[in-house]
Amino acid sequence: MTRWVWQKESRETVIYVVNAFIKAGIEDSQIIAVTRTMKDKFGLSSEDETEEVVKRYLVTRKCV
Repeated sequence: MTRWVWQKESRETVIYVVNAFIKAGIEDSQIIAVTRTMKDKFGLSSEDETEEVVKRYLVTRKCV
């Protein structure tokens, strides 16, 4: 399970980046593929962890 406690700045970066991709009309699968490579920028330890965080944010965003 992914460690959900990470720096506020990193969380805000994930949200900003994903929202920008959504606004640009990028499909979820493409967002996930691109953001996997941004693990260092998000302060996460692996591409798998980054994918999980982004997927959960996308699901949460659609449920709200």
